[in-house]
Amino acid sequence: MPTSTFMNLSSEKKEKILSASIVEFADKPFSEVSINKIIKNAKISRGSFYTYFADKYDLLMYLLERFKDIMEKYVINLDASIKSDLEELILSIHSYIYSLYENSIYQKFFFNIISYFHTHQDEETKNNRDKLPFINDCNKIYNVLDLSQFSFKDEKRIKQVIEIALSLIKNTLYVTAINGLTYEKSKNLLKDYLEILKHGYKEESNA
Repeated sequence: MPTSTFMNLSSEKKEKILSASIVEFADKPFSEVSINKIIKNAKISRGSFYTYFADKYDLLMYLLERFKDIMEKYVINLDASIKSDLEELILSIHSYIYSLYENSIYQKFFFNIISYFHTHQDEETKNNRDKLPFINDCNKIYNVLDLSQFSFKDEKRIKQVIEIALSLIKNTLYVTAINGLTYEKSKNLLKDYLEILKHGYKEESNA
């Protein structure tokens, strides 16, 4: 996470550094991201960069935290009728992320970062997968849902369903990025996933 030195910079200077960073992360796979390119475009020195962030991974984690904050604020401000229903909430989050995804820079950024987390199995990336640019805090969603929609009342099980639903957004957007799906196709894919989640895969016995 950034140092207090970075946090004390003017908003204009912080945004300049972060904008240059997003462009670089969008332009190249994580392994090829160049700090030199970032500092050149942000017009800061290499020494200054390292007073703000430990390395490019540290910078990436901060960028993802910012996206996560944006998503959480989006959910908080949703109409109560939408955020109280799990399916409507998940589809709305997908719609919002896709609207960001339509920006070509964000599209490439999301694709590169999701690809990076999908292909790396080291402990550091495993521990930070919840920092992908999506909501991952089940408690925040649990607290706004109408719990009467669930056929069971166990809190742990409900939160497991929420976790699965959130993971379906990630998988949908990964497939969307790989295959260049339109919004409608992406949404329909997610709806299919949610249908399976709602009804399960095994037919109930009438006996």
